Amino acid sequence: MLRIIVDIDNTLWSFAPVLYEYLSDAGFSIPSIKEWNEWQFWDNDMNKKTFYGILKQIHMRQEEFDPYEDAIFFLNSLKDRGFYILIASHREQETYDPTLQWLQKYKLPFDELHVLNDKSILFDGAFGIVDDSPITLDKARRAGIVATGLLCPWNKNMGLPLFDGLPEVLSYIDGELAKIHSFVEV
Repeated sequence: MLRIIVDIDNTLWSFAPVLYEYLSDAGFSIPSIKEWNEWQFWDNDMNKKTFYGILKQIHMRQEEFDPYEDAIFFLNSLKDRGFYILIASHREQETYDPTLQWLQKYKLPFDELHVLNDKSILFDGAFGIVDDSPITLDKARRAGIVATGLLCPWNKNMGLPLFDGLPEVLSYIDGELAKIHSFVEV
C-alpha cells in the first residue's frame, strides 16, 4: 500500500485568511496574504513564542473552520487509489484532539494523524507529500519523494508542481502513479 502524507493548513482548509485575521486582531501590522512571499513573513513583527501562540489558538478552535470544498473528494480519491493517508500538521501536541475532532466532523478520510514539528520523519516509505511549506516540500524533494501541493505566495518560486486546487494536485499524483505503474510493467 502506498503511503501519502497530507498537510492540513492551506492544504485541506484556507488557513492563511484566518491567520491574517488573528494577527491583525492582535494588533500586528501584517502585510496582505499576497505579500507573504517568505515563509517566515511574520519574523520582523513578532517573536516565535507570540506567533506560535496565535497558531495554537487557531488550531485549538479547528472545528469552527470548514475544509476546502474539494477536501473530501481529494482524500476519498486518494483512498480509492489505494493510498494509506497520513494526515500531518505542524502543530503542538495539545491540538491533537481538536484536530481529530475536525477531521471526524467533516468526515475527512485518513489512516493516521500526526501533529509534529518535522514531517520528514514520516518520509521513509512514503510515495509523497501534499503540503504548502517550502521547507517541508524542499525536504521531500531532497528525499526523492513526490512533493506537491497548493500554490501559495510563500512557495510559488520553488520550481515544484504546485496547483490552484486539489483536483489539479490529484491529477498530478495520478501522473506520478502512472509513471510507477509503467516502470513496474516494463
